[in-house]
Amino acid sequence: MFLQRFHSMAARDRHKMAVIDNQGAARTYGELLHDIEQLRGRLHAAGLREGNVVATQLGNSIDYVALLLAMASLGLVHCPISTSSSPGHRAMRIDQVGASVLITEQGFVPDGLDVPGFALCAPEPADTESPLTQVFTGLMRMQETSGSTGIPKLALWRQDRLFGEIMHWVECAGLDACDRYLNIHTLDGGHAVDLHVFPALLTGATLHLGEAGQVEDNLRVLDEHRITVMSALPSQYLELAKAAQRQSVRLTALENPFCGGAYLDDQVVLDVERCLGVKIKRIYGSTEFGMILANFDTRLQAGCGMRPVGDVEVELVVLDPAQPDIGEIIARSSHRGSGYFPLPAKPVEDDAYFSGDIAQRLADGSLILLGRSTDALLTRQGTQFAPALEGRIALALGLERAVVLVDLHDCSQAHVVVQADAATAHDLLPRLVGLLEKFGVRAGIVALEWIPLTPTGKPDRARLRELLSAPHTAKEAFTLLKDLI
Repeated sequence: MFLQRFHSMAARDRHKMAVIDNQGAARTYGELLHDIEQLRGRLHAAGLREGNVVATQLGNSIDYVALLLAMASLGLVHCPISTSSSPGHRAMRIDQVGASVLITEQGFVPDGLDVPGFALCAPEPADTESPLTQVFTGLMRMQETSGSTGIPKLALWRQDRLFGEIMHWVECAGLDACDRYLNIHTLDGGHAVDLHVFPALLTGATLHLGEAGQVEDNLRVLDEHRITVMSALPSQYLELAKAAQRQSVRLTALENPFCGGAYLDDQVVLDVERCLGVKIKRIYGSTEFGMILANFDTRLQAGCGMRPVGDVEVELVVLDPAQPDIGEIIARSSHRGSGYFPLPAKPVEDDAYFSGDIAQRLADGSLILLGRSTDALLTRQGTQFAPALEGRIALALGLERAVVLVDLHDCSQAHVVVQADAATAHDLLPRLVGLLEKFGVRAGIVALEWIPLTPTGKPDRARLRELLSAPHTAKEAFTLLKDLI
Protein backbone atom coordinates (compact mmCIF):
# COMPACT_ATOMS: atom_id res chain seq x y z
CA MET A 1 0.00 0.00 0.00
CA PHE A 2 2.62 2.56 1.07
CA LEU A 3 5.37 1.05 -1.06
CA GLN A 4 3.09 0.69 -4.09
CA ARG A 5 2.34 4.41 -3.88
CA PHE A 6 6.05 5.20 -3.48
CA HIS A 7 6.82 3.03 -6.53
CA SER A 8 4.45 5.16 -8.60
CA MET A 9 6.19 8.34 -7.42
CA ALA A 10 9.62 6.91 -8.26
CA ALA A 11 8.36 5.87 -11.69
CA ARG A 12 7.48 9.49 -12.46
CA ASP A 13 11.04 10.72 -11.88
CA ARG A 14 13.69 8.39 -10.44
CA HIS A 15 16.24 11.21 -10.47
CA LYS A 16 14.24 13.69 -8.39
CA MET A 17 15.64 14.31 -4.91
CA ALA A 18 13.61 12.42 -2.31
CA VAL A 19 15.39 12.97 1.03
CA ILE A 20 18.21 15.27 2.17
CA ASP A 21 19.56 15.03 5.73
CA ASN A 22 21.05 17.79 7.88
CA GLN A 23 24.59 16.77 6.89
CA GLY A 24 23.87 17.20 3.19
CA ALA A 25 23.60 13.49 2.35
CA ALA A 26 20.85 12.89 -0.19
CA ARG A 27 18.97 10.14 -2.02
CA THR A 28 16.93 10.40 -5.19
CA TYR A 29 13.63 8.53 -5.52
CA GLY A 30 15.42 5.78 -7.45
CA GLU A 31 18.22 5.50 -4.89
CA LEU A 32 15.80 5.48 -1.96
CA LEU A 33 13.76 2.74 -3.66
CA HIS A 34 16.98 0.71 -3.96
CA ASP A 35 17.67 1.22 -0.24
CA ILE A 36 14.13 0.12 0.61
CA GLU A 37 14.47 -3.07 -1.45
CA GLN A 38 17.80 -3.88 0.22
CA LEU A 39 16.19 -3.52 3.63
CA ARG A 40 13.15 -5.58 2.60
CA GLY A 41 15.44 -8.41 1.56
CA ARG A 42 17.45 -8.28 4.79
CA LEU A 43 14.36 -8.12 7.01
CA HIS A 44 12.78 -11.04 5.17
CA ALA A 45 16.01 -13.04 5.35
CA ALA A 46 16.05 -12.44 9.12
CA GLY A 47 12.78 -14.38 9.31
CA LEU A 48 10.46 -11.41 9.84
CA ARG A 49 6.94 -11.93 8.52
CA GLU A 50 3.56 -10.23 8.49
CA GLY A 51 2.36 -9.33 12.00
CA ASN A 52 5.81 -9.54 13.65
CA VAL A 53 6.53 -6.60 15.95
CA VAL A 54 9.72 -4.70 15.19
CA ALA A 55 11.09 -2.43 17.94
CA THR A 56 13.44 0.35 16.87
CA GLN A 57 15.72 2.69 18.79
CA LEU A 58 17.15 5.05 16.20
CA GLY A 59 18.10 8.63 15.53
CA ASN A 60 16.83 10.50 12.49
CA SER A 61 18.45 9.41 9.23
CA ILE A 62 17.71 8.65 5.59
CA ASP A 63 18.10 4.95 6.42
CA TYR A 64 15.33 5.28 9.03
CA VAL A 65 13.07 6.80 6.36
CA ALA A 66 13.77 3.82 4.08
CA LEU A 67 13.10 1.44 6.97
CA LEU A 68 9.62 2.91 7.57
CA LEU A 69 8.56 2.02 4.03
CA ALA A 70 10.34 -1.36 4.06
CA MET A 71 8.55 -2.44 7.25
CA ALA A 72 5.16 -1.37 5.90
CA SER A 73 5.74 -3.32 2.68
CA LEU A 74 6.27 -6.55 4.66
CA GLY A 75 3.27 -6.11 6.94
CA LEU A 76 5.51 -5.65 10.00
CA VAL A 77 4.30 -3.79 13.09
CA HIS A 78 6.57 -0.90 14.07
CA CYS A 79 7.07 -0.02 17.74
CA PRO A 80 9.50 2.93 17.97
CA ILE A 81 11.32 3.47 21.27
CA SER A 82 12.90 6.86 21.84
CA THR A 83 16.69 7.03 22.11
CA SER A 84 16.09 9.09 25.25
CA SER A 85 14.16 6.27 26.95
CA SER A 86 15.64 4.75 30.09
CA PRO A 87 16.93 1.14 29.97
CA GLY A 88 14.02 0.12 32.20
CA HIS A 89 11.42 1.72 29.93
CA ARG A 90 13.01 0.13 26.85
CA ALA A 91 13.01 -3.33 28.44
CA MET A 92 9.41 -2.92 29.59
CA ARG A 93 8.22 -1.88 26.14
CA ILE A 94 10.04 -4.67 24.27
CA ASP A 95 8.63 -7.28 26.65
CA GLN A 96 5.15 -5.74 26.58
CA VAL A 97 4.74 -5.88 22.79
CA GLY A 98 6.61 -9.18 22.30
CA ALA A 99 9.09 -7.67 19.84
CA SER A 100 10.67 -10.15 17.41
CA VAL A 101 13.72 -7.94 16.91
CA LEU A 102 15.32 -4.67 18.04
CA ILE A 103 16.72 -2.50 15.26
CA THR A 104 19.54 -0.12 16.16
CA GLU A 105 22.14 1.62 14.00
CA GLN A 106 24.73 -1.15 14.39
CA GLY A 107 22.53 -3.99 15.67
CA PHE A 108 23.83 -3.73 19.23
CA VAL A 109 21.48 -5.16 21.87
CA PRO A 110 22.11 -3.85 25.41
CA ASP A 111 22.70 -6.35 28.21
CA GLY A 112 19.59 -7.75 29.83
CA LEU A 113 17.40 -7.71 26.73
CA ASP A 114 16.25 -11.09 25.46
CA VAL A 115 15.64 -10.04 21.86
CA PRO A 116 17.69 -10.46 18.66
CA GLY A 117 19.39 -7.40 17.22
CA PHE A 118 19.28 -6.12 13.65
CA ALA A 119 21.63 -3.52 12.20
CA LEU A 120 19.99 -0.74 10.22
CA CYS A 121 23.32 0.08 8.62
CA ALA A 122 24.73 -3.03 6.88
CA PRO A 123 28.52 -2.89 6.29
CA GLU A 124 28.08 -4.32 2.79
CA PRO A 125 25.16 -4.54 0.33
CA ALA A 126 22.96 -7.49 1.17
CA ASP A 127 22.98 -10.40 -1.27
CA THR A 128 19.34 -11.19 -0.69
CA GLU A 129 16.27 -11.23 -2.89
CA SER A 130 13.37 -8.98 -1.97
CA PRO A 131 10.03 -10.73 -1.50
CA LEU A 132 7.12 -9.92 -3.79
CA THR A 133 5.27 -6.73 -2.91
CA GLN A 134 1.87 -7.35 -1.32
CA VAL A 135 -0.94 -5.21 0.06
CA PHE A 136 -1.32 -5.46 3.83
CA THR A 137 -4.18 -4.01 5.86
CA GLY A 138 -3.35 -5.29 9.35
CA LEU A 139 -1.69 -3.59 12.28
CA MET A 140 1.22 -1.38 11.20
CA ARG A 141 2.21 0.81 14.12
CA MET A 142 2.30 0.89 17.93
CA GLN A 143 3.23 4.46 18.80
CA GLU A 144 3.65 6.06 22.18
CA THR A 145 1.43 9.01 22.95
CA SER A 146 3.36 12.08 24.06
CA GLY A 147 2.98 11.30 27.77
CA SER A 148 2.78 15.03 28.47
CA THR A 149 -0.18 14.54 30.80
CA GLY A 150 0.57 11.11 32.25
CA ILE A 151 2.02 7.67 31.47
CA PRO A 152 2.50 7.19 27.69
CA LYS A 153 0.17 4.67 26.05
CA LEU A 154 0.61 2.82 22.76
CA ALA A 155 -1.71 4.09 20.05
CA LEU A 156 -2.45 1.47 17.38
CA TRP A 157 -2.88 2.00 13.64
CA ARG A 158 -3.85 -0.46 10.92
CA GLN A 159 -2.05 0.07 7.62
CA ASP A 160 -5.17 0.73 5.54
CA ARG A 161 -6.45 3.27 8.05
CA LEU A 162 -3.14 5.11 8.29
CA PHE A 163 -2.74 5.22 4.52
CA GLY A 164 -6.26 6.61 4.23
CA GLU A 165 -5.51 9.22 6.90
CA ILE A 166 -2.31 10.37 5.16
CA MET A 167 -3.93 10.68 1.73
CA HIS A 168 -6.96 12.43 3.22
CA TRP A 169 -4.66 15.03 4.83
CA VAL A 170 -2.70 15.48 1.57
CA GLU A 171 -5.91 16.17 -0.34
CA CYS A 172 -7.39 18.54 2.26
CA ALA A 173 -4.16 20.52 2.68
CA GLY A 174 -3.59 20.76 -1.08
CA LEU A 175 -0.09 19.20 -0.98
CA ASP A 176 1.67 17.95 -4.12
CA ALA A 177 4.97 17.06 -5.80
CA CYS A 178 6.06 20.71 -6.03
CA ASP A 179 6.34 21.00 -2.25
CA ARG A 180 9.55 20.97 -0.22
CA TYR A 181 9.26 19.79 3.38
CA LEU A 182 11.42 20.36 6.46
CA ASN A 183 10.93 17.92 9.33
CA ILE A 184 12.59 18.83 12.66
CA HIS A 185 10.90 16.16 14.79
CA THR A 186 12.02 12.67 15.80
CA LEU A 187 11.00 10.04 13.25
CA ASP A 188 9.62 8.00 16.17
CA GLY A 189 6.57 10.28 16.31
CA GLY A 190 3.47 10.90 14.26
CA HIS A 191 4.24 14.62 13.97
CA ALA A 192 7.28 13.71 11.85
CA VAL A 193 5.99 10.72 9.92
CA ASP A 194 2.34 11.61 9.31
CA LEU A 195 2.79 15.32 8.55
CA HIS A 196 6.17 15.23 6.79
CA VAL A 197 7.69 11.89 5.74
CA PHE A 198 4.68 10.12 4.26
CA PRO A 199 2.94 13.19 2.76
CA ALA A 200 6.22 14.17 1.06
CA LEU A 201 7.23 10.76 -0.29
CA LEU A 202 3.74 9.65 -1.27
CA THR A 203 3.25 12.76 -3.42
CA GLY A 204 6.69 12.91 -5.07
CA ALA A 205 7.89 15.93 -3.06
CA THR A 206 11.32 16.51 -1.46
CA LEU A 207 11.89 15.94 2.27
CA HIS A 208 14.62 17.65 4.31
CA LEU A 209 15.56 16.22 7.71
CA GLY A 210 16.56 18.62 10.48
CA GLU A 211 16.92 18.59 14.26
CA ALA A 212 14.74 20.70 16.56
CA GLY A 213 17.69 21.98 18.57
CA GLN A 214 19.62 23.23 15.53
CA VAL A 215 17.63 26.43 15.08
CA GLU A 216 20.19 28.34 12.97
CA ASP A 217 20.65 25.37 10.62
CA ASN A 218 16.89 24.92 10.28
CA LEU A 219 16.47 28.59 9.44
CA ARG A 220 19.18 28.31 6.78
CA VAL A 221 17.49 25.26 5.19
CA LEU A 222 14.11 26.98 5.25
CA ASP A 223 15.58 30.00 3.52
CA GLU A 224 18.08 28.50 1.05
CA HIS A 225 15.91 25.57 -0.06
CA ARG A 226 12.71 27.63 -0.09
CA ILE A 227 10.80 25.13 2.06
CA THR A 228 7.04 25.25 1.48
CA VAL A 229 5.75 22.86 4.19
CA MET A 230 6.68 22.53 7.86
CA SER A 231 4.77 21.71 11.02
CA ALA A 232 6.18 22.78 14.38
CA LEU A 233 5.23 23.66 17.94
CA PRO A 234 4.59 27.31 18.89
CA SER A 235 7.85 27.41 20.90
CA GLN A 236 9.79 26.16 17.87
CA TYR A 237 8.34 28.87 15.64
CA LEU A 238 9.30 31.49 18.24
CA GLU A 239 12.90 30.19 18.29
CA LEU A 240 13.03 30.51 14.50
CA ALA A 241 11.52 33.98 14.71
CA LYS A 242 14.21 35.17 17.13
CA ALA A 243 16.96 33.76 14.90
CA ALA A 244 15.39 35.33 11.81
CA GLN A 245 15.21 38.71 13.51
CA ARG A 246 18.95 38.60 14.18
CA GLN A 247 19.70 37.68 10.58
CA SER A 248 16.96 39.67 8.81
CA VAL A 249 15.62 36.52 7.12
CA ARG A 250 12.10 36.34 5.65
CA LEU A 251 10.67 32.96 4.66
CA THR A 252 8.60 34.02 1.66
CA ALA A 253 8.29 30.49 0.24
CA LEU A 254 6.82 28.88 3.39
CA GLU A 255 3.20 28.66 2.24
CA ASN A 256 2.14 25.95 4.70
CA PRO A 257 3.61 26.71 8.12
CA PHE A 258 1.40 24.38 10.14
CA CYS A 259 1.34 24.71 13.91
CA GLY A 260 -0.21 22.19 16.27
CA GLY A 261 0.56 19.91 19.18
CA ALA A 262 0.18 22.62 21.82
CA TYR A 263 -1.85 25.69 22.68
CA LEU A 264 -1.22 28.46 20.13
CA ASP A 265 -1.48 31.99 21.51
CA ASP A 266 -2.43 34.83 19.16
CA GLN A 267 0.73 36.68 20.17
CA VAL A 268 2.83 33.84 18.74
CA VAL A 269 0.97 34.16 15.42
CA LEU A 270 1.65 37.91 15.38
CA ASP A 271 5.33 37.60 16.38
CA VAL A 272 6.04 34.91 13.77
CA GLU A 273 4.42 36.99 11.02
CA ARG A 274 6.39 40.06 12.07
CA CYS A 275 9.79 38.33 12.31
CA LEU A 276 9.54 35.59 9.67
CA GLY A 277 6.97 36.98 7.27
CA VAL A 278 5.03 33.75 7.77
CA LYS A 279 1.31 33.33 8.44
CA ILE A 280 0.89 30.28 10.67
CA LYS A 281 -1.87 27.81 9.79
CA ARG A 282 -3.55 26.28 12.84
CA ILE A 283 -3.97 22.49 12.98
CA TYR A 284 -5.10 20.05 15.65
CA GLY A 285 -4.96 16.26 15.85
CA SER A 286 -3.75 13.41 18.00
CA THR A 287 -1.48 10.37 17.82
CA GLU A 288 -4.52 8.15 18.37
CA PHE A 289 -6.92 9.68 15.85
CA GLY A 290 -5.06 11.66 13.22
CA MET A 291 -5.94 15.18 12.05
CA ILE A 292 -9.18 16.59 13.42
CA LEU A 293 -9.29 20.36 12.90
CA ALA A 294 -7.43 22.82 10.68
CA ASN A 295 -7.57 26.31 9.28
CA PHE A 296 -6.14 26.58 5.77
CA ASP A 297 -6.94 30.29 5.41
CA THR A 298 -3.98 32.25 4.03
CA ARG A 299 -4.86 35.35 6.06
CA LEU A 300 -3.30 36.11 9.45
CA GLN A 301 -4.90 33.62 11.86
CA ALA A 302 -5.25 35.70 15.02
CA GLY A 303 -8.50 35.56 16.97
CA CYS A 304 -9.83 32.72 14.85
CA GLY A 305 -10.53 29.03 15.18
CA MET A 306 -10.42 25.82 13.13
CA ARG A 307 -12.93 23.59 11.38
CA PRO A 308 -13.12 19.81 10.87
CA VAL A 309 -10.67 18.48 8.29
CA GLY A 310 -12.41 17.04 5.22
CA ASP A 311 -14.90 14.34 6.14
CA VAL A 312 -14.02 14.27 9.86
CA GLU A 313 -17.14 14.71 12.01
CA VAL A 314 -16.74 16.79 15.19
CA GLU A 315 -19.10 17.67 18.00
CA LEU A 316 -18.61 19.61 21.21
CA VAL A 317 -19.97 17.97 24.36
CA VAL A 318 -20.83 20.76 26.78
CA LEU A 319 -19.39 20.35 30.28
CA ASP A 320 -21.21 23.19 32.04
CA PRO A 321 -24.68 24.38 30.92
CA ALA A 322 -23.66 27.87 32.03
CA GLN A 323 -20.98 27.84 29.30
CA PRO A 324 -22.75 26.22 26.30
CA ASP A 325 -20.00 27.24 23.87
CA ILE A 326 -17.28 25.31 25.73
CA GLY A 327 -16.94 21.52 25.74
CA GLU A 328 -14.91 18.41 24.97
CA ILE A 329 -14.03 17.63 21.36
CA ILE A 330 -15.57 14.35 20.15
CA ALA A 331 -14.58 13.15 16.67
CA ARG A 332 -15.34 10.39 14.15
CA SER A 333 -13.81 9.45 10.80
CA SER A 334 -13.36 6.50 8.45
CA HIS A 335 -9.57 6.72 8.80
CA ARG A 336 -8.80 6.95 12.51
CA GLY A 337 -6.57 4.77 14.68
CA SER A 338 -7.45 1.42 16.25
CA GLY A 339 -7.37 2.35 19.93
CA TYR A 340 -4.69 1.44 22.42
CA PHE A 341 -2.52 -1.60 23.08
CA PRO A 342 -3.48 -4.35 23.48
CA LEU A 343 -5.66 -4.46 20.37
CA PRO A 344 -9.29 -4.37 21.56
CA ALA A 345 -11.31 -7.52 20.92
CA LYS A 346 -14.08 -5.31 19.48
CA PRO A 347 -12.88 -2.89 16.76
CA VAL A 348 -13.08 0.76 17.82
CA GLU A 349 -12.28 2.48 14.50
CA ASP A 350 -15.91 3.44 13.93
CA ASP A 351 -16.50 4.57 17.52
CA ALA A 352 -16.53 8.18 18.66
CA TYR A 353 -13.13 9.43 19.83
CA PHE A 354 -13.27 11.33 23.14
CA SER A 355 -10.23 13.58 22.88
CA GLY A 356 -10.05 14.94 26.43
CA ASP A 357 -9.35 18.34 24.83
CA ILE A 358 -11.55 21.33 25.56
CA ALA A 359 -12.50 23.85 22.89
CA GLN A 360 -14.66 26.92 22.55
CA ARG A 361 -17.06 27.45 19.67
CA LEU A 362 -16.69 30.96 18.26
CA ALA A 363 -19.46 33.06 16.75
CA ASP A 364 -18.59 31.88 13.21
CA GLY A 365 -18.89 28.22 14.26
CA SER A 366 -15.16 27.51 14.27
CA LEU A 367 -13.42 25.96 17.28
CA ILE A 368 -10.46 27.27 19.25
CA LEU A 369 -8.54 25.00 21.62
CA LEU A 370 -8.35 25.87 25.30
CA GLY A 371 -6.48 22.88 26.76
CA ARG A 372 -6.93 19.46 28.28
CA SER A 373 -9.79 18.78 30.68
CA THR A 374 -7.13 18.37 33.39
CA ASP A 375 -5.86 21.90 32.53
CA ALA A 376 -9.04 23.59 33.76
CA LEU A 377 -8.27 25.87 36.72
CA LEU A 378 -10.99 27.47 38.85
CA THR A 379 -9.95 31.05 39.53
CA ARG A 380 -11.56 34.18 40.90
CA GLN A 381 -12.24 35.15 37.28
CA GLY A 382 -13.93 31.83 36.50
CA THR A 383 -12.56 28.76 34.74
CA GLN A 384 -9.26 29.40 32.96
CA PHE A 385 -6.98 26.94 31.18
CA ALA A 386 -3.34 26.30 31.96
CA PRO A 387 -1.95 26.62 28.38
CA ALA A 388 -3.38 30.12 27.93
CA LEU A 389 -2.06 31.19 31.33
CA GLU A 390 1.37 29.77 30.48
CA GLY A 391 1.54 31.79 27.29
CA ARG A 392 0.53 35.01 29.03
CA ILE A 393 3.04 34.48 31.86
CA ALA A 394 5.93 33.66 29.53
CA LEU A 395 5.15 36.61 27.27
CA ALA A 396 4.74 39.13 30.11
CA LEU A 397 7.99 38.11 31.84
CA GLY A 398 10.07 37.38 28.74
CA LEU A 399 10.52 33.72 29.71
CA GLU A 400 11.28 30.91 27.30
CA ARG A 401 8.92 28.58 29.12
CA ALA A 402 6.39 28.52 31.96
CA VAL A 403 4.18 25.64 33.07
CA VAL A 404 0.99 25.75 35.14
CA LEU A 405 0.25 22.45 36.89
CA VAL A 406 -3.33 22.30 38.12
CA ASP A 407 -3.64 20.40 41.40
CA LEU A 408 -5.02 16.94 40.60
CA HIS A 409 -7.10 16.93 43.80
CA ASP A 410 -8.16 20.57 43.95
CA CYS A 411 -8.66 22.38 40.64
CA SER A 412 -8.82 25.75 42.41
CA GLN A 413 -5.07 25.76 43.01
CA ALA A 414 -1.91 25.10 41.03
CA HIS A 415 1.87 25.23 40.89
CA VAL A 416 3.56 27.61 38.46
CA VAL A 417 6.98 26.44 37.24
CA VAL A 418 9.11 29.03 35.44
CA GLN A 419 12.26 28.23 33.49
CA ALA A 420 14.90 30.54 34.97
CA ASP A 421 17.98 30.48 37.17
CA ALA A 422 17.59 31.38 40.85
CA ALA A 423 18.76 34.99 40.53
CA THR A 424 16.54 35.77 37.54
CA ALA A 425 13.58 34.05 39.16
CA HIS A 426 13.90 36.10 42.36
CA ASP A 427 14.09 39.31 40.31
CA LEU A 428 10.91 38.34 38.41
CA LEU A 429 9.00 37.16 41.48
CA PRO A 430 7.19 40.44 42.34
CA ARG A 431 5.94 40.80 38.76
CA LEU A 432 4.85 37.15 38.62
CA VAL A 433 2.97 37.42 41.91
CA GLY A 434 1.25 40.51 40.56
CA LEU A 435 0.29 38.70 37.35
CA LEU A 436 -1.21 35.76 39.20
CA GLU A 437 -3.15 38.13 41.41
CA LYS A 438 -4.41 39.92 38.30
CA PHE A 439 -5.47 36.57 36.75
CA GLY A 440 -7.14 35.51 40.01
CA VAL A 441 -4.91 32.44 40.27
CA ARG A 442 -4.02 30.79 43.58
CA ALA A 443 -0.66 29.07 43.10
CA GLY A 444 2.71 28.19 44.52
CA ILE A 445 5.71 29.28 42.46
CA VAL A 446 8.97 27.45 41.77
CA ALA A 447 11.81 27.99 39.30
CA LEU A 448 13.78 25.39 37.38
CA GLU A 449 16.79 26.15 35.18
CA TRP A 450 15.54 23.69 32.56
CA ILE A 451 11.99 22.38 32.30
CA PRO A 452 12.07 18.75 31.08
CA LEU A 453 10.48 18.05 27.72
CA THR A 454 8.87 14.98 26.20
CA PRO A 455 10.45 13.49 23.04
CA THR A 456 7.92 15.54 21.03
CA GLY A 457 9.14 18.82 22.54
CA LYS A 458 6.28 19.55 24.93
CA PRO A 459 6.80 20.30 28.65
CA ASP A 460 6.89 16.98 30.50
CA ARG A 461 4.10 17.63 32.97
CA ALA A 462 4.18 14.12 34.38
CA ARG A 463 7.90 14.45 35.15
CA LEU A 464 7.39 17.86 36.73
CA ARG A 465 4.67 16.45 38.98
CA GLU A 466 7.00 13.63 40.00
CA LEU A 467 9.74 16.10 40.86
CA LEU A 468 7.42 18.34 42.85
CA SER A 469 6.05 15.43 44.88
CA ALA A 470 9.46 13.81 45.46
CA PRO A 471 11.26 13.81 48.83
CA HIS A 472 13.04 17.06 49.73
CA THR A 473 16.47 15.79 48.63
CA ALA A 474 15.17 15.23 45.10
CA LYS A 475 13.86 18.80 44.87
CA GLU A 476 17.21 20.52 45.10
CA ALA A 477 17.04 21.54 41.42
CA PHE A 478 13.99 23.69 42.19
CA THR A 479 14.11 27.22 43.59
CA LEU A 480 11.07 27.69 45.82
CA LEU A 481 9.78 31.22 45.32
CA LYS A 482 6.35 31.14 46.91
CA ASP A 483 4.50 28.51 48.90
CA LEU A 484 0.94 27.58 48.04
CA ILE A 485 -1.08 29.31 50.74
